[in-house]
Amino acid sequence: MLKLKAGELKPGEKKKLNVNGKEILLIYLGAGKYYAFDNKCPHLGCDLYKVGVVIREELICQCHFTHFSLKTGEARKGATKKPLKVYPVRVVGDEVIIET
Repeated sequence: MLKLKAGELKPGEKKKLNVNGKEILLIYLGAGKYYAFDNKCPHLGCDLYKVGVVIREELICQCHFTHFSLKTGEARKGATKKPLKVYPVRVVGDEVIIET
């Protein structure tokens, strides 16, 4: 489990976190909506912090243009059908809690 202050990220910002040797990508869309994933694309291991772009409800890996659902991690289209590992995120008071 990892805890952060809720005000650390502005809407649209991403943050790469290291938790127990795992790289996790945290995305904040605003209005209390946080999403957390493995930071590496399951296709070829591209760094999603560097090459990932959020458009609407999808995270797009620009290495090979795979589109992943922000909610489920499902690969919707692109070079792989492997899903992204999703970590549950909840906001309690002024803390963002990521279950790892």
